[in-house]
Amino acid sequence: MAATSEHNLANTELQNAEVEDISAQPFEDELLSLIWKFLESPGNVLLIQGAPGTGKTTLALELLRRVKGTRIGPREISANKVYVSSRVSPIKFRRQFPGVHEIIDSMSGKGLAGTWTESEDNARLSGATANIVHRILALKRAKQKGIVVIDSWEGAVRNLAEEERHSLESAIFSELDDSKLGAVLVSEGESASGLTHLVDGITTLSMSRLEGRVVRSMMVDKLRGFRLRRQGALFTLDRGRFTPLPRVGFHLDGDLSETPRVPAIVPHSEAAYSTGSEDLDKLLQGGIKKGSSVLIDLNSTVSPRVGIILIDIITANFINQGGSAFIVPYSIFSSQTVADSMRRYVGNDALNERVRIAEYNQGLADEKWRVKMKGKIEEDIPIINKYWSQLGAISTSRMMKFDFDKLAQVYGEDIGVPSLGEIGAGIRESAAFMMAVVSRPTMMREELQRSVDYYLKTQTLDESLLIYGVKPFSNVHGVEFSFERGYPRLSLMEVV
Repeated sequence: MAATSEHNLANTELQNAEVEDISAQPFEDELLSLIWKFLESPGNVLLIQGAPGTGKTTLALELLRRVKGTRIGPREISANKVYVSSRVSPIKFRRQFPGVHEIIDSMSGKGLAGTWTESEDNARLSGATANIVHRILALKRAKQKGIVVIDSWEGAVRNLAEEERHSLESAIFSELDDSKLGAVLVSEGESASGLTHLVDGITTLSMSRLEGRVVRSMMVDKLRGFRLRRQGALFTLDRGRFTPLPRVGFHLDGDLSETPRVPAIVPHSEAAYSTGSEDLDKLLQGGIKKGSSVLIDLNSTVSPRVGIILIDIITANFINQGGSAFIVPYSIFSSQTVADSMRRYVGNDALNERVRIAEYNQGLADEKWRVKMKGKIEEDIPIINKYWSQLGAISTSRMMKFDFDKLAQVYGEDIGVPSLGEIGAGIRESAAFMMAVVSRPTMMREELQRSVDYYLKTQTLDESLLIYGVKPFSNVHGVEFSFERGYPRLSLMEVV
């Protein structure tokens, strides 16, 4: 019998497994789809391995969910779904996962077809291996589409004699190609020695820490007969589902040639400004409180294009609710690039009337939105104050957006936050907000980390964009960008 802690862990993984419709599919990930296509090929055996708590059972259940029946004309013959468990009792499993046709207790070999009682659930009958082997062979002879999951392999063979173990291995691994059966073996260890040479596919699940926060990852070690474009992906077990995190393209996949139609805004509350994303507002515990400051730390792994889209979403939602903004551009983008990007989302009139963008190239043409700076801090602070006051006369809500890497590049890294103290005090007093963006480890960045009210970190890992809060503390979230008629929207997927 599996250890008590493993038994409890398996029950925890199952608690929310079948709350929603079994046909509901999570975000469709390329790697998970490839694993499923591999498993649909006749005779393939997949090994899922990993340390306790990494999500092995949840992944096995996700694969069980995907099994479809065979359609013959107007009729559909249901697929066989068999779950052999040494970690979860059949009664408890059926309560949480009613879509599985047959559940077998690997310790007794007893099956559950919905007629067991609690006393039968606790029974431990002899001949367990013979019963399981007989059932698997019967499924093979039926030549009907299906999948057998053994969770866990160590639990199923722990007390078997060598002859019994060979019988079980033979039942699973021999002549699978002639049947329409696939098999999934769940291993309780991080490396299932003795099985790796028998199976056709191996995926390893792991759990690591990112500044005290959980990050879950899946690595596909092999899928015989299938070409892997990539081997790794991040995932979450939120709501009891195995869901890969969205991938974020290096330059995103949105059609930026299309003129966007701005969707409904995400409204501000009385006390806080919305970021334009309900999910991001939730991470910040209600949005950005008026009169406060937020620091967005863009790791070097984050594409500049992805970074500017994130900032644009926040800024556009603010301006489209009548707000005004003074912007010091993201370090590698000119004022013209920022203006063209914002114009797409807020329109030309709002850009000219309520947006001011700093420019350090004196040779560029004058524009109503363009503010030409001198490149000397003592001369530019009065210029910023001047235009900030003008925006205050136009709009009751204002935002100041600084790229502090740009400021360090122009004024030197020793400029420090005190040089901007006067502006910061004015922001708090006027119930405006300041958004600072940094990506390099400068002295200014260290000062900002201490002084801001909100602090968000971002980075890209296994092609997924991650964001998490330092102030306030939050779990890691995967970021998904979508484009509705060319307008970017941001949603988050919490890693649990």
